[in-house]
Amino acid sequence: MTENRGRYLAIIGGILGICVSLGLFSIIKGIIPTNGIGFIYGVTPVLGISDPDTVLAIYTFSSTALAVIGIIAAYRLSKNVRNSALIIIASGLAGFLFMSYLWFPAGFLLVLGGILLMRDRKIGTPA
Repeated sequence: MTENRGRYLAIIGGILGICVSLGLFSIIKGIIPTNGIGFIYGVTPVLGISDPDTVLAIYTFSSTALAVIGIIAAYRLSKNVRNSALIIIASGLAGFLFMSYLWFPAGFLLVLGGILLMRDRKIGTPA
């Protein structure tokens, strides 16, 4: 059971990352009602695109894709656990680029899960 703790942390971090990314997008776009609370957000142009709605969509869906990559890497560990752990850590760190401080809990769990997977190399070896 202890050898799977990194896997579980990475999966939980990925699910949390999906909830944060799509939840923020839904709140800002008005899909989830906020009872009259207004949100003002400013974005910097990305790849020459300066429309705030498009940039917000790029950020949130990119971070959602990174969370899904982390979940898939944790769920289906390759024969070389180190490669899967590096993918999980990279998706956790890259999420900070798109969501900054909102991604902290999800990114922390993904990075911690990846580090624990690298420490527990017994996964995938026959008993």
